[in-house]
Amino acid sequence: MGLGLELAGTNATWVFEQDRIEINYSSGLGQPRLLRKIKHRTIPYQAVSRATASGGDGNPQVMLHLRPGADPLTDVAAGQLSDESEPHLIELEPEQQELATYYADHINDHCDLNPDSDSPAPRFLVEVDQSPRRLKGYDGEASFDGSAVEFQWHPDASRVKHRSPKRRHELTELAGVEWVKPGLTSGHLLLVPHGERSDAPPVDNVRTLLFGFGFGTTAVSLPFAAAVQAAIQQAQPEAPLGLRSAASRPALPSTTPRPEMSREEILATIRELGKLHADGILTQGEFEQKKRELLDRL
Repeated sequence: MGLGLELAGTNATWVFEQDRIEINYSSGLGQPRLLRKIKHRTIPYQAVSRATASGGDGNPQVMLHLRPGADPLTDVAAGQLSDESEPHLIELEPEQQELATYYADHINDHCDLNPDSDSPAPRFLVEVDQSPRRLKGYDGEASFDGSAVEFQWHPDASRVKHRSPKRRHELTELAGVEWVKPGLTSGHLLLVPHGERSDAPPVDNVRTLLFGFGFGTTAVSLPFAAAVQAAIQQAQPEAPLGLRSAASRPALPSTTPRPEMSREEILATIRELGKLHADGILTQGEFEQKKRELLDRL
């Protein structure tokens, strides 16, 4: 039975049950595509480290901070999502600051009952949809059937990828996945094997699907990567209940090699970013940051 507590925001509605928070995302066209694609999430209190309320000059917000290793989606996203696409943030109306503080305190009261709330989770606690799915990238297509990921390469893929006989990668061969948020001409999904990683660039790595040019959008590629990440953990035979400890999973690198871009591609991308800034889609700060990142690659 529910507790009868419901927090309705502009981007989502949170329903507070005895042991969990049910999040229903708004479906309006103005909402981020990722959240419209996910539609619903169940977050057990056991997976939450703390909650914070903020406001200031903007609309009040409540943010759930999950324990490291508790959620495959945020595990794979690795801090790359913008605030508007953050799945564990609810935005309220300007006059609801006190309500934001009340619910943050309510959540933290639950967290105080969990002695492990400040510790990494030994296994994923938030469930994600692991049903078979497909993902179209720039240089190929990936399919996930619950036991393996298989690549089919497009004509745009490199010769190395076309020549590789290895197209199917069993989950038991993999330590995890690495997802780099898609940009105009960047981003990828990498299957991380046990043992040594290949030092080949993403364009030639036979375990990597490239994004960019409208392929591999966040709304499609991130849920795909999270489903594979969760399934990999469940496929590990040595962990209790088929789940590996977050501490025993091989650490993924903090920096990721990026596909090479020609000088012409970099300048064209900067011009495109300038148009997005002029149209009000990118803020001045976002535009300057991306511009500097691109100029550093010249």
